[in-house]
Amino acid sequence: MNDFIDPRLEKAYEALLEGDLKTAVSLFEENLKQSPNSINLMMELANTYHILGELGKSIGYYRKVLFIRPNSPYVMYRMGVALYRSTLFVEAIDVFNKIVESGKYLPMTYLWLGLSYYHLGKEEQSIKAYRKLLEYCPETQMANYYMGVALKSSGNYDEAIVHFEKLLTSCPTCDQHVSALYHLGRTYMKNFNYEKAKIHFKHALELDPENKNAQEMLDYLMDL
Repeated sequence: MNDFIDPRLEKAYEALLEGDLKTAVSLFEENLKQSPNSINLMMELANTYHILGELGKSIGYYRKVLFIRPNSPYVMYRMGVALYRSTLFVEAIDVFNKIVESGKYLPMTYLWLGLSYYHLGKEEQSIKAYRKLLEYCPETQMANYYMGVALKSSGNYDEAIVHFEKLLTSCPTCDQHVSALYHLGRTYMKNFNYEKAKIHFKHALELDPENKNAQEMLDYLMDL
């Protein structure tokens, strides 16, 4: 029996299930006018706007939810990701650190924290965050990839190679990770191991013949 469900709200969820996100948010907005303190409606709007890429509106609704329910780790996490994707890295770091301090967090919080630090040029703090994630999830491909990138940027080439190699051997198809192959080639290049650098640039080009960066590096190394 749906006698007690507002038809407009029911239509909003139907639109959401059908992938008609713009109709869904329009209907959720209408319902919110009738129930202005509904956390569920605010979260539906925040999450749906996030998917639509309207990050400013998404963050605005997350803030409204946090005003009513302060320090909710889930809401803070979602808002932190939206802040990161809006390139508001300083604010994102503040949110992710608060989540970590609360002790109630998903390990992936450290990934977003590390990414935020990295984009501010704070490689050492970025690496520290990735190390925490790898304590919980040592096989996480994203953690090993971004750890390798951060280590390469900070000049820790030997350790960067370890993480890229770990990623590329972590599953049967992981050796097809073109970006990791390219970065591994660059790392070997910076570490003056030109033969291994060539191998990885060639592999990247076999998988992605249009990869101009790998081609440029390979051309540069051909006479070395």
